[in-house]
Amino acid sequence: MLEFAIFLYTLLGMFVATSLRRNQSMEQPSSEMMTMVGWGLFSLSSTLAVLLGALALAAALGGTLPPLAIR
Repeated sequence: MLEFAIFLYTLLGMFVATSLRRNQSMEQPSSEMMTMVGWGLFSLSSTLAVLLGALALAAALGGTLPPLAIR
């Protein structure tokens, strides 16, 4: 299930990035929905990076990590 979520996230991210770049090169405005999806993906990525960074820092400092339910 995790692999499918990663695949879907990647597919959506590449579609948004390609669409925004194509519109920029053609000097056309991007749709508001495409921009909002791009900002949502950016927010998801940066939030996940901060959370995983905090887990890595806790592990490096010898803290106990919560059990992960991902298998």
